[in-house]
Amino acid sequence: MSIHTLCKPRPSVFVADRRATVLNLDTFLKGEVNGPEFFKENFFTNGMITLVDRAFRHLGGAGVGSSVFLLSQAMGGGKTHSMIALGLLARDPDLRRKVLEEKNPAPELGRSRVVGFNGRSTDAAGGIWGSLADQLGKADLFARYVSPLLNAPGPEAWKQLLGGEPLVLFLDELPFYLEY
Repeated sequence: MSIHTLCKPRPSVFVADRRATVLNLDTFLKGEVNGPEFFKENFFTNGMITLVDRAFRHLGGAGVGSSVFLLSQAMGGGKTHSMIALGLLARDPDLRRKVLEEKNPAPELGRSRVVGFNGRSTDAAGGIWGSLADQLGKADLFARYVSPLLNAPGPEAWKQLLGGEPLVLFLDELPFYLEY
């Protein structure tokens, strides 16, 4: 037997306009990633399984472990890819049930809010916190921290902004933002 008889690539591997597709957090945040297609084309690594399991246990109220995850995979899209997978599942409970099936760690959890910041998007009005506040529909709540000069919000301001329903907050590519 050869590798050619054992491995049969999906037809999408040969589609010219898909070969160079690289998803980034902005693509996801704009709603431009089709969840069912994404999971049809992707494989859950052990790291992604761990992230999804722990994140949904926390979002579902089990309160296990930390609510902050530092993804430290090798460079090349693995971290962002895992964030997109988690975000798609958090936004869409029906997709979560279909993809995770009996391994769903929070079957009663509904839709979660998902916001994020991509550090390569250095032109975001109001910087990181202005962008997050805008995505949450609470730009007015953070207006004083954005204009006329950026000011750092304190713990109470963050609680007001982020509190409420379950929320997944992604911060990606921050070194680029900090460098600019």
